[in-house]
Amino acid sequence: MKIIAIIGGTGMLGAPVAKQLQQQGYTVRIINRDSAKAKKMLGDNYQYAQADIFDPVRLKTALQGCQGIHINLTGNSKQSYYQNHVIGTKNILAAVKGSQIKLISMISTASAYPENDFRHDTKYKLQAEQLLKDSGIPYLVFLPSWFMETLALFEQNGKIVQIGKSSQKIHWQSAAEYAVIVAQAYANTEQFNRRITIFGPQGLTMTQALQSYAEHHNLKMQSMSTFMARLFAWITRDQDLRDAADLLQYYERVGEKNVADTLRTKTNLQNWLLQ
Repeated sequence: MKIIAIIGGTGMLGAPVAKQLQQQGYTVRIINRDSAKAKKMLGDNYQYAQADIFDPVRLKTALQGCQGIHINLTGNSKQSYYQNHVIGTKNILAAVKGSQIKLISMISTASAYPENDFRHDTKYKLQAEQLLKDSGIPYLVFLPSWFMETLALFEQNGKIVQIGKSSQKIHWQSAAEYAVIVAQAYANTEQFNRRITIFGPQGLTMTQALQSYAEHHNLKMQSMSTFMARLFAWITRDQDLRDAADLLQYYERVGEKNVADTLRTKTNLQNWLLQ
């Protein structure tokens, strides 16, 4: 493989993968709707192609010449999750039909199992995964637990706001170490056609992780019930907050699923905060 396209390569989890693949000698092509903005964010070390996953013609052009594709898509509602995960994956597969694609990978979640598909994000990620499996193209599905980088998203007006109950242990990991695992999997064909579960080295509840983050940054902690978060989201029409409240309640219910071949990153939260 020489050229790997990343769809969703400018965000919190896509950019580290792009960087790691580029450092390992691949030519990385960033596919997004605004190439000028993407280049301003990531720099000159990448190829850029402007396309939308819902524009089949431009998407096909953008993916020409690529041997690998990493899909890093998300959403914040039933409709956006379906469109991005299911329709987006269908469009990507249609765009590369008959080409010489050697691998398509996607980021999923450590909770992506049929018994947990009552959350739309999980349901549609599972459907996207099945589309990859049915395509006949070699695939990889990454199932990471929570990322330490997401802790910053809980900061509001100088406080860390915890939503809902917190009893499940979460094995927090860094995006950089996740990216290393992705790049290593691309380089090893024996890893193809499998799900790769990725956990961090240390299990901490959401409360414990947020408290550590708050203490390190000299921030106060504030708690909010799931009901109040949803009510506030409804009043303010904040779909991101509504989805976050749903996700936290969901994860408190299902937790992580440890499997025999789970890969472990090395950096714990305390050391990550000191970086």
